[in-house]
Amino acid sequence: MIDQKALYLYNHKKNQQIWTHDDSFLMYEKNWIERTRDSFPKIEDSLSYSQFKDNINQLIKEETENENESSNFVSYGMNLEQFKIFIQEFAVDGFTEAQVFYYVMPRLHLSAQLPLLRIMIDEFGSGNPKRSHTTLYCNLLEELDLPTQVQYYYDKISITNYEFVNLYYWLTLRADDPSYFVGALTYLESIIPYVFPCYVDACKRLNITSHQYYSEHCHIDTFHSQECYRVLNAMQETNTLNAAKAWEGVLLSSIITNHVFEEAVAKAKNYISSPTTFTLEETL
Repeated sequence: MIDQKALYLYNHKKNQQIWTHDDSFLMYEKNWIERTRDSFPKIEDSLSYSQFKDNINQLIKEETENENESSNFVSYGMNLEQFKIFIQEFAVDGFTEAQVFYYVMPRLHLSAQLPLLRIMIDEFGSGNPKRSHTTLYCNLLEELDLPTQVQYYYDKISITNYEFVNLYYWLTLRADDPSYFVGALTYLESIIPYVFPCYVDACKRLNITSHQYYSEHCHIDTFHSQECYRVLNAMQETNTLNAAKAWEGVLLSSIITNHVFEEAVAKAKNYISSPTTFTLEETL
């Protein structure tokens, strides 16, 4: 018999199952995630929170200490037309940034929601639409005479570069534990202050004034990394953190983020500047 209690339990469960799905898409997604998982060693279920923190700190250290040829190319070698190719590869993320995070909020313990909410408030400009990260991205596109409608980029960007956004759909909507998402986000917020300076360098070198999308991330994501650890700590204190799954989220995020970045740089490198008119179609 359905009553108000049953209705509440049904609604609460549906927070983790937002839509009725086409099984073929879910199977494609499952196979993709499993292939990515197969690329790193199996993680022991007994991994502790202390070990998780040691692991992610070591990973960030390894990824940021060594000189990166692709980052150097963005900083010092990319010309303006190549930079246009490069930044449009991240258009789907730039237009939808953090929107999917809403779905994971009800899945977190109440004490873990507040630090994530503070991150989201920053992403959306702290109540000022002119300062939202998507607006800052659109400002950059406008300065470069690129369209500010996301649909324009659907057939322009590489298939690979959809992986980054699709990962966060899986993390927030389909992963069986929000620990995956929190681990992935902690990695991302921790690595961006080391990665995005090359974007800022390129903007300065190419006399692009709308660099705030990148310089803002360099500044704010240091604080967002701290907020992620507050989420993790709150989950650990409430026995809702699965450290092994959080570490798996870190590795998924690292592999896919780095793959997408390298693919975007390679596409920009392979672009041959036209002596006359620049057209995006030439990059396909």
